[in-house]
Amino acid sequence: MLDKLEKWIDEIPLEAASEQRFGNKAYRHFYEKLCQETPALLSPLLPPNLQDALPELTPYFTESFGNSTRIDYGSGHEANFLILLFCLQKLGVFSENENQVLVLRIFNKYLRVCRHLQTKFKMEPAGSRGVHALDDFQFAPFIFGSAQLIGSKTLVPDSYLKKTVVEAHAHQSLFLDCVNFINETKTGPFHEHSNQLWNISAVPHWKKVNSGMFKMYEGEVLKKFPVVQHMMFGSLFSFDRSEKTSEADVNSEDIPIMTQMPPRQPAQHGMFAFQIPSVANTSTVRTASVVESGDLRRLHAEKHPNEHCPPPMAEP
Repeated sequence: MLDKLEKWIDEIPLEAASEQRFGNKAYRHFYEKLCQETPALLSPLLPPNLQDALPELTPYFTESFGNSTRIDYGSGHEANFLILLFCLQKLGVFSENENQVLVLRIFNKYLRVCRHLQTKFKMEPAGSRGVHALDDFQFAPFIFGSAQLIGSKTLVPDSYLKKTVVEAHAHQSLFLDCVNFINETKTGPFHEHSNQLWNISAVPHWKKVNSGMFKMYEGEVLKKFPVVQHMMFGSLFSFDRSEKTSEADVNSEDIPIMTQMPPRQPAQHGMFAFQIPSVANTSTVRTASVVESGDLRRLHAEKHPNEHCPPPMAEP
């Protein structure tokens, strides 16, 4: 199914770039085709007795590949694909024994389809905070990828700052694959275009990186109203409170270590509580050379007469 989507991307011709300011409007042809074909794409995944689940699964699938109005993509769209996989597992299409397959085969393929969309149609990051975010588009592969590396003797968090190491292991590590894609699509010093990832490289081991990623995902995605306001709830993905979330059920030993630490100091990152490397604390990170994703400062200087941009961010 995902291979078919990737074929559609190749078949859709781009529109003239001079007629658009942001993402290429040809993306809307892809999204229109996606919405039309979704029932036919999802139906073969379900046995005959589960076909009634299609109305609930459809919005999660169509929302997994970006927004056709803004021509953007972000962690909220990624979350919809995770919800789709969760619902399919809840229906029994996948079993818990296939969790590795869901991540390393299916989600990994989804990641490549999304990258194809992002690069071909020049999609905008949805709600990205530029150099302050992990990545302009994705979040979940950093969670999965850091879990995949727990216990590694040869690759430590500091390893992904070495481009040669990243290129050598990107084919077998989700985390390094994401860093490799960043290296291929961004220019300039790593500590400028991916300051958050640069900071995290100072964490001593992958287990702490992974626990910090979970906490960060909770704070930056699941607890952000602009993200979750678009999520759909039904019988499969319910809005009901989970019985496991009461404070009485939480063991203090299960709480990630960074939540037990004192309030962060000016030279620490709050989610991971470690000292920022000295090179990342230089003035270059604080100057106007570090701009929002998509070079918003330039866009503010060249406003389109029919569009209204918010005021540019104040200098830090």
